[in-house]
Amino acid sequence: MKILIIGDQFVKAEIVQQEMVRSLAPWGPLQFETLTFDWPMKPFERNEEIAEYQGSEAEIIDRISEAELVILHAAPISDAVLAAARKLKAIAVIRGGPTNINLAAASRRGIPVFNSPGRNAVAVVEFTIGLILCELKNIARGHMHLVQKDWKYEYYLYDRCNFELPGKVAGLVGFGNIAYRISTILKAFGMTVIAHDPFVPPERMAEYGVESVSLEELLERSDVVSVHARLTPETHHLFNLERFRQMKPTALFVNTARGGLVNYDDLYRALNEKIIAAAALDVFQEEPCDPDSPLLQLDNVTVTPHIAGATRDTVHYGLSVLADDLQHFLSGQSVKNCLNPEVLRG
Repeated sequence: MKILIIGDQFVKAEIVQQEMVRSLAPWGPLQFETLTFDWPMKPFERNEEIAEYQGSEAEIIDRISEAELVILHAAPISDAVLAAARKLKAIAVIRGGPTNINLAAASRRGIPVFNSPGRNAVAVVEFTIGLILCELKNIARGHMHLVQKDWKYEYYLYDRCNFELPGKVAGLVGFGNIAYRISTILKAFGMTVIAHDPFVPPERMAEYGVESVSLEELLERSDVVSVHARLTPETHHLFNLERFRQMKPTALFVNTARGGLVNYDDLYRALNEKIIAAAALDVFQEEPCDPDSPLLQLDNVTVTPHIAGATRDTVHYGLSVLADDLQHFLSGQSVKNCLNPEVLRG
């Protein structure tokens, strides 16, 4: 079987190959060809066909004609790329939501696309908890000032101190792989956890001791609002000035999901005018974000450059999920994670 691996500086091609040598040995002999692009050292690109990718279509087209299986992370799989893939039987993408693949074009050609949902769930959970603590405890600001030789006595001023978590309410917007894990940790801190997700039954939330509420009630009750929803046309700019006005003036707003869920101009106004108390953000509307953005000048926001999912375990777990489905697919068995399962039934 001829396998084309398209890696980058996060999902390294040699690591992918090592896993596939082990997992797909029964379907050998395996012939590997590898291609490596520069993400994350070069940012994602966008075009009318593919929402988010990094890498050269032309280079892939030059290498894909004989491949029976393509395994990739962030590279573009466009209609033109698929047209050049004369022998392709499957695509395996090490992402939960692979916006770098023209899924409709793959489906037209009867090519299944396997993905790895939840691959970075634990990483994002840990990071979200870290962001909450970092903002509430002035950890990043304290570090920044101290390395600049400025011992900040002011962080012990009553008006500069924030709240502790026990007895407070955490509101989770979305209740999928990440949010349910976060709920267990926040409850361990002594928080009451409520959540809003129209696609998750209240009974499922109740299994984790979480109350299902409307978005309006969540915003009104929560001391910490953490966003874990998918970005869709319906959720674009879900959080705007009207939403921030519904929140407590002492509330912390956290976004480790997608930048498009938030109107960042409105968030700046809400923070600057103290409509809400603070924010902690790992994602932005445009990435890289504008270094001159006034949001970055505020002293009641903690910001990081979209790194919540950046762990080695994310890579290895994502590969294990794909390897399991590829083994089942090649054995003619049912698979767990296929974005276009209709092609497997055809």
